[in-house]
This record gives sequence, C-alpha cells and structure tokens, in this order.
Amino acid sequence: MNVAASAAAPPNEAADLWRDTRRNVEINVGKICNNKCVFCLDGLPATEMRRYMPYPEMQAEILRWYQSGTRSVGFLGGEPTTYPWILDAIHYAHDLGYTRIAVATNGTKFFRHEFVDKMLDAGLTRVTMSMHGHTPRLEDALTRVPGNFEKKKSGLRYLLQKKAEGRLVDNVSVNVVVSEWNYRALPNIVRFFFELGLDDVRLNFVRAEGYAEEQTSLIPHLRDVVPYVMKALVLNEYHFKKNLTIGSFPLCVLPPELLGNKALARRTIGEFRDLDTDCSIKTLTADGFPDGIATIEEGRARFNWQKRKKFDLKAQPEARCTGCRYAEVCEGVWKNYLPIHGDAELRAIR
Repeated sequence: MNVAASAAAPPNEAADLWRDTRRNVEINVGKICNNKCVFCLDGLPATEMRRYMPYPEMQAEILRWYQSGTRSVGFLGGEPTTYPWILDAIHYAHDLGYTRIAVATNGTKFFRHEFVDKMLDAGLTRVTMSMHGHTPRLEDALTRVPGNFEKKKSGLRYLLQKKAEGRLVDNVSVNVVVSEWNYRALPNIVRFFFELGLDDVRLNFVRAEGYAEEQTSLIPHLRDVVPYVMKALVLNEYHFKKNLTIGSFPLCVLPPELLGNKALARRTIGEFRDLDTDCSIKTLTADGFPDGIATIEEGRARFNWQKRKKFDLKAQPEARCTGCRYAEVCEGVWKNYLPIHGDAELRAIR
C-alpha cells in the first residue's frame, strides 16, 4: 500500500467529512453481564453495583439528555440486552425523537432472532457487537462462554439480513478488543468479519483494568501489535475497502506513513471519527472521578468520554511526549499500561 506522506499537519476533526456530528450519550444500564470476558473492565463489580437501573430513572435520564439537545443515545452495561426494560427504553427514546438509537452488546442473545425483531420494532437503529475472535476456540476462550462464537455469528448474520431489508439505518458494527491472545490473528479476524458481510469493524487496544489488571499477561507491547494492525489495514485498503478503524493506540506508535496521509488517518484512526460522546453511569462515590472530569448527582456520574480518556484514563508522559506536534489530538496511552511495559515505546513527533 502506498501511503506516502504529503507535508502533513495533524488531521483536523472539523474538516473530517466522515465524522457524524450528532452529539451522543451512552447510558449504562447496570453492571450485570452474561459473559465473563478475560479482559473485562468491570471484573467482578461490588454487589451493590450489580443491579439494574430502575426504569423510572432510565426514563428521566433519556429525557434529560434529549432536552439538552442530544439526538443519539446508546445503551451499554454490563450487558444491555439483559436489562429487563431494554425494549421499553428503546421505544421511549424513539418516541421522544432520538434519531440514532444503539446498543453496545456482547451479542450472546442475538441468536434469538425474535428478540432482535422486538428491538428493531421498538426503534433500534444501530448494533455494535463485541466479538474478539474468528474461530470458536478463540472467541469462546476470550468470553469464557462455550458456544458463544456460533451464537454471535448467527446473530450477526440475522442483523445483516435486517440491515439489507432497510432496518438498522445506522449500521451493524463489531468491536474487537486487541489483547495478547488475539493480536497475531488480526488480519484473519478482519477477513472473517468482512467476508461475513460486515462493513464496519473497530480494533481497540485492551485496557489493563478489571480482570486484565490482575492478568497482565493479557497486555501485549504496543510495538508488537502495530505490525499486525497495519497488515489488517493494508488488507482492507487493497482488498475489502470497508470501514476499518483502530482505537486507543498512541499516535506515535503508528507508522509515519499512516499519520502523514491525512485522508487515510481520518478513515482509520477512530479518535478522528468517533461521535462526541457523553456518558451516564451509576456510581456510589466520587472516587475515581477527578475534579472537572465528571458531575456526580443522584448516584450517577455524567462526563464526556473523550475528555475523560484524555485527562483521566490516559497519560502523556512528560519525558516522552513534551513538544509532540500531535499532543493536542493524541489521547496518549492507557495509564495502567505504563506500570506493565513502561514508556520507552513512546516518542514525541517533532
């Protein structure tokens, strides 16, 4: 692939023609989940956090964001498809006038096609499924649920059928958490999803939190992962020509040829494309939310996801990042990566 750089400045988000300009809010329904992913961010949440958001509170939250001007809403967890009132929540958001209604799901329940139909009838316009392997052995091991691969594949095929019928106008996508267990298979994983019929795949570098904070062997070196990411990008650019994006990779670990090609960078680096997203999650205390990052009211934390990543969850080590021309647009590296692998891979781009 010829990605020869022109004299390039950092990609300008305002000029990105691919970016969806709708403001988005993601509402966490609770921490309960029917998978046990080896890298789960929540790990095993405290008992009081493993409760669903009461539906009256959900209605109030959906209305609150709509009245603020937000027109895109997503439901996440835990696992939102296990939320007892998920159909009611989707229907309520649709009736209010949200134009984009999404779920971020592990997809385990989607082999029940009648359940998918009910979600679509309620007003669902987008599904983002978390799936991390292209074989039963890999997917079932990562999610620790036997038979998960076949259930998810059945669900994806049905979702794509519904999309072809004119439903799911905001698309069907897959999020892949890139970890030590699967990064060498990334080109094959991408091939599997695109040959299945998907046209939107995201590769997100794993966070060393929750279960993964204890199992640090799940966290590979960035320098080891990037060549496989680039193989997947090259495969897509030459062959599939679909929407393949990457997330949570510090810009300095990516090849300069990628950063130097502004059009390619805007197409592939998720931070340049993602919706401006606010989050609403249940919280017991203000601990873990530094001043200025979130508001804590009525047992809920509300914050902007992009700001929280850049100013709280990620780091730009001064010794490595000072003076970098991409300092304003790069979010940095996950903080918990640094105690495991250090910062030697990072460098300021002059």
